[in-house]
Formats: sequence, C-alpha cells, structure tokens
Amino acid sequence: MLRKVMCLAGVYICSYLLYLTKYVGICLGHCNLINYSLGLAWFLVGLLVKGSIKRIWAILGIIGILYFVLREFFDGFCLYCTIIHMIAIGAIVSLKTDQK
Repeated sequence: MLRKVMCLAGVYICSYLLYLTKYVGICLGHCNLINYSLGLAWFLVGLLVKGSIKRIWAILGIIGILYFVLREFFDGFCLYCTIIHMIAIGAIVSLKTDQK
C-alpha cells in the first residue's frame, strides 16, 4: 500500500512538472521534458508491477536515480528532482513491506 501511495505522489509531481515545462513554459533548472517523462513512466509502472518484476523495477529506479543525481552534480541541483528522488527511494524501500 505504501508503495502505491509513494508512486501516486511521484506521478502527481512529475505530471505537474511536465505541465509547467511543456504548457506554461517554465523550465525549472536543468530539467527537461524527457527527465519528467521518464520519472512519470517509472512511477506509473510502479503502480502496476507485481511479483518478481518488482525487483527489476526497483533496480531500474536505483540506476535512474544514480544517473540523475550524478547529472545534478555537474548541472546543478533541482529541489523538485531531489524530492522526486526521495519519493522513488521511499517507493523502493517500501517493497519490503509490500511483500508480506
């Protein structure tokens, strides 16, 4: 249940940031539509995955977080991206509670 709540929060934030960037024209920091789209897709898949596929989903999430945090070291940190990364980590950690 906690994983689904975390994924819904991620979907909401990524969708909002996509809206701001694409339709309002506000680009927050170095982020772009591809970054937010990848985050949105990851959280949407997180709502649907079951069984052993959750591990693959979690590994892809960890790889994505590591890549984007590494990019932030060179391009500058974004508060919204950091919040999304923390939500994703929370969703990954909550996999243990979902397995019961």
